[in-house]
Amino acid sequence: MQGSKLLKILKTLSDEEIRRFHKFIRSPYYSYKKHCVPFFEYVRKYHPEYTSGKLSKENVFHHLFPDRQFQSQKMRHVMTDLVNLLEEFLVAEQVQKRDFERKKLLRDAYGQRDLYEYFEKSTEEITKELDALPYRNSFYQYESMKNLDQFFFHPSTKKHLVKENYLEQVDVHLDRFFEVAKLKLAAEMAARSNILSKTYETQYIDDILLKSKAREGIELEIDLYGKARNLYVKEERDEFNAALEVFLLNAGKLHHNDKNLLFNHLLNFTIRKGNAGYPEYIKDSFKLYQIGLSEKILLQNNKMTDAAFTNICAAGVKLQQFDWVADFIDGYARFMDRGVRENAQTLCLAFLYYGKGEFEKTDQLISQFQFTNPFYQVRGKLLSARALFELFIQDESYYDLLISNLLAFSKYMQRNKTFGKHHKEVHLGFISMMKLIANRKIKRQLDSSSKVRLKERIASETSITNRSWLITKLELL
Repeated sequence: MQGSKLLKILKTLSDEEIRRFHKFIRSPYYSYKKHCVPFFEYVRKYHPEYTSGKLSKENVFHHLFPDRQFQSQKMRHVMTDLVNLLEEFLVAEQVQKRDFERKKLLRDAYGQRDLYEYFEKSTEEITKELDALPYRNSFYQYESMKNLDQFFFHPSTKKHLVKENYLEQVDVHLDRFFEVAKLKLAAEMAARSNILSKTYETQYIDDILLKSKAREGIELEIDLYGKARNLYVKEERDEFNAALEVFLLNAGKLHHNDKNLLFNHLLNFTIRKGNAGYPEYIKDSFKLYQIGLSEKILLQNNKMTDAAFTNICAAGVKLQQFDWVADFIDGYARFMDRGVRENAQTLCLAFLYYGKGEFEKTDQLISQFQFTNPFYQVRGKLLSARALFELFIQDESYYDLLISNLLAFSKYMQRNKTFGKHHKEVHLGFISMMKLIANRKIKRQLDSSSKVRLKERIASETSITNRSWLITKLELL
């Protein structure tokens, strides 16, 4: 049973949810699946890990049907029955947690059963609840449109008695839903276009932006998604400043999903500009990271991605916020998944040592730690090479160690099948260029004219990672 859908779902249930599910399947409503209760009672003893050898299909089958020989197909049916009940339970749990969904389902039930009096009252209650929301995003617009639409077109609604502008309200909500959803999608397409070098065909965007600006009191979500899209289209500092100002002033009015998406558009813009050679944007990235931590935007379901964790450390180190970064590593490492936590934490400590100029510590930490993730392995090897090069600049006796490190790094990249062609090329290009610079230095062949030629070569070569770093270090030689 290991790896089965049944156990994967059960592992996600809390102890309280396990107790509630037990009550759920014992209900007379589900009594036609009598074998599910003893099956679950046997399995639940191994919650939450479910790793015991006693959970083999054969063991469970003989527990349930002691007088019968093992039948694989019968066992599959038993497991399917319990999975179906689990899924029913998950839906019931979601309905309990989402009161608005429950009210919609009740409204629909009244409408379908022609209990018009209660259907009308439910519609009015849903309208009031929607209007009380602080945001006007695609969810609000769609649900408002759907709620009014269902009421108006119900066979028992006396259409001549509804408000004069009722249909106009439905139409406005439909238009606003289209506008918000379209701009939200356009911003994401623009972001992906930038990353993947892919062009998307998007219609109506200019019309939406033009019409929304002409309206008095432009909706916040339309304004912000329009500004997010323009970050990728115009790539101007003024566009970023305007988007950031509106976002910070109104973050509390946004639904958390919209807040997270818009935050990431702002953050990705600063990261992209910082990587493109505009160091002033690193400060913006760091400021956004701090906002993301304080607003818990970077913690989803009490989890932080290792990408966010390492990016925060890298930004803080670049700005020499060493004490802050050290406190961050200690305080937030626990929010990452166990599988990547030690890799990310070690890499960030190496970032910190490197930023503080403790290059020997950087190399020692990386060389003594066995990264289990190949991408962390590469980032660690890259940082170790940079640290050794820094030491070589100070003391040429590090030349042999540096070259040995670079040769090992090169072999690793060439042999590893995890990485794509471009990923290999840019790192091998970096290794090759670093070796060339070190060799020129050790042979006393780095005069001013050769340095200029090397800098021009590095600047024009796209298949080299850390180009700006190489140019900076070349200037120091």
